[in-house]
Amino acid sequence: MHCGFSSSHPAVHPPRAAVDTQAAISAGVRHSLSHWFPDNFYSLCHAFAVVGANLASIALGRNYRPVAGLAAIDSGAELIVMAKESAFDQAQGGAYHCWIESTDEHPKQLIDLTFEHNHVYARANGFAWEGAPAAPYLWGAFDELTIQTPLVSLQPGFGKDKIWLQETRKGTQWMERHVAANANAYVELTAHAVRHYQALTA
Repeated sequence: MHCGFSSSHPAVHPPRAAVDTQAAISAGVRHSLSHWFPDNFYSLCHAFAVVGANLASIALGRNYRPVAGLAAIDSGAELIVMAKESAFDQAQGGAYHCWIESTDEHPKQLIDLTFEHNHVYARANGFAWEGAPAAPYLWGAFDELTIQTPLVSLQPGFGKDKIWLQETRKGTQWMERHVAANANAYVELTAHAVRHYQALTA
């Protein structure tokens, strides 16, 4: 799923080093969204997921999709839960999360390009945050980066380098509607991200 991005855009050839590719993809998405939404780009996990899935699919020649659902992160002091599924029915949004998953890689890959915003979210919503911000992004095998414990028994202390995630039916339906309703905007946002990615990897 390429989330509304036109497949007629010229192919992008990744550079030699995979780690540099990941950093360049993250930077391309961040550059695009911070340019168009300078005041609140850090809260747009859905846009990071859609544009990130598009750019990763183009740059790496694989298939990635944006995912919406529930999440929990470890602040170093307490558990921060974003699991209000009713938020998908509300125009103003709410406490849910969006991320990226691969569809044709084994093991399945997880990409979360908003991970370094966790401390901003925490402080904006009255949660304590201990120590430094989390890593700029999560990128790796889904099973290695996610916590498999049921949410009801999840406790803080699993670390800032992992996340608890659960895709939901409401989240999936919301993401499909959102991408369809904003297809043209995502074409422009992705094109902007592609250009920055190309500049970084030329």
